[in-house]
Amino acid sequence: MTSKGEQCLAQALEESQLPGWDLVREHKFHPTRAWRFDFAWPSQRLAVEVDGRRHRTCAGQRSDCEKLNEAVRLGWRVLRFPSDQWRQAPAWAALVLECLCCPPS
Repeated sequence: MTSKGEQCLAQALEESQLPGWDLVREHKFHPTRAWRFDFAWPSQRLAVEVDGRRHRTCAGQRSDCEKLNEAVRLGWRVLRFPSDQWRQAPAWAALVLECLCCPPS
């Protein structure tokens, strides 16, 4: 089930008109683990995680640390946004666009 934050970001990304980018929802990024990103642009190795309630528990935070550290080890850049701040989705989409258009050198 997608959170309000994910729904709002999906809409904001659609409205931002990011043509030509390879957006994948629920992208499985790890070769052996079942880890997935909420949003990913594999060609740019850019991912977005929208943190919901599970991320607030100690176990959820530990799991996220392991997942995101492994993502960085594999060359991914990961943006994280708190789902309860869903009204900020247009600003999140703008940051995504900035990261897509200005990848690190």
